[in-house]
Amino acid sequence: MHEWIKVQLKEYSNANAEERQAWWITIKWYFGYCAKKGLGEPSNRENGKIFWREAVLPTRPNEWQKKQWGDALKWFFQEISARDIAGPKLRSAIRRRHLAYTTEKAYMGWLRRFQAFLHPKEVMESEAGEVVNFLTYLAEEKRISPTGQNQCFNALLFFFRYVREQPNVDFRGATRAKKRIRVPVVLSQKEVTRLLELLPTKFRLMGRLQYGAGLRVNELLRLRVKDLDFDRGQLSVRAGKGDKDRVSVLPTSLVDFLQLQVEQARILHAKDIKAEFAGASMTEALARKFSVARRELSWQYLFPHSRLAKNPRGEELLRHHALENSYQNAVRNTAKKAGIEKRVTPHVLRHSFATHMLEGGADIRTVQELLGHASVETTQIYTHVMKKPFGIISPLDRL
Repeated sequence: MHEWIKVQLKEYSNANAEERQAWWITIKWYFGYCAKKGLGEPSNRENGKIFWREAVLPTRPNEWQKKQWGDALKWFFQEISARDIAGPKLRSAIRRRHLAYTTEKAYMGWLRRFQAFLHPKEVMESEAGEVVNFLTYLAEEKRISPTGQNQCFNALLFFFRYVREQPNVDFRGATRAKKRIRVPVVLSQKEVTRLLELLPTKFRLMGRLQYGAGLRVNELLRLRVKDLDFDRGQLSVRAGKGDKDRVSVLPTSLVDFLQLQVEQARILHAKDIKAEFAGASMTEALARKFSVARRELSWQYLFPHSRLAKNPRGEELLRHHALENSYQNAVRNTAKKAGIEKRVTPHVLRHSFATHMLEGGADIRTVQELLGHASVETTQIYTHVMKKPFGIISPLDRL
């Protein structure tokens, strides 16, 4: 929403440039607070009241500050939220079709960027040709990645089909971003060992499990107690990429640590029960189907967040999983401390799992199943980064 707001604020004539700059800082503060506290959509006036009560007033601002911050919020709710027709309609259409909350955030973000591109024309009056121009603009001027452009294409296609009610809309003719083939970053086994040993205690088990089972970051964080099968030595990944379930290996060396983690989740869960929390966070469809089960230990996250948070799509307090950003930052910072001169993110641990499995003699079809790839061609990319791929020896080494 930031880009659209910035365009609107720039053209607002009832405030001078200095006031508009101050308002912009206040609005970004408000948006950041809503995101940090998990309050949900900033356009909800109740969230504005919470922000004023819990973030503004405790700073004990001067009268001029209170007026300035109050004017910024007043402008936002009167000039932006009150006149925003497309946003609530798109959000409603997404929730009626039970799409994931991450999808909702992504689609809403692309709508706002399209609104800023169209300004001053209203997005509810937009045409397919303007979407084509926007997609071309993203590819040629912004040089956005193919993945990002495809996500924008899907978001605006959804908007035209289910909000504008144009099921046969056609976006052909747009310049598409060229798909680039990238060789994945892979750590050696020594580098993985150094990284996992130096990770902060809070994140060490997460890193080991991600590498040991080849999980994506969101798959790791969304693991629930019930997904671990210690007797069979496997874990279940639920609703992974493409909304598909699969089974991966549960490292034997982590069994004791994972059982201790389950016990810690049990202790935290007992406190939550006393606090009369609503349960673990779930998708709306699951929450309706398992409305009672969500308060049971088996449905709690293996790596829970330290605090209860408000449901971004409701009012109840829920226990969510650990934050993705915290774990990502820990891995990046630890890689620097370990002296690993590569671009290291948590996903590199998944790449390393696949490569080391293949180097160890695992069948590529088995690795494909463990990773959850739809096609073996996707898994074959790791053969390019294996140690001495294809048995090739440099001619220099033969001299």
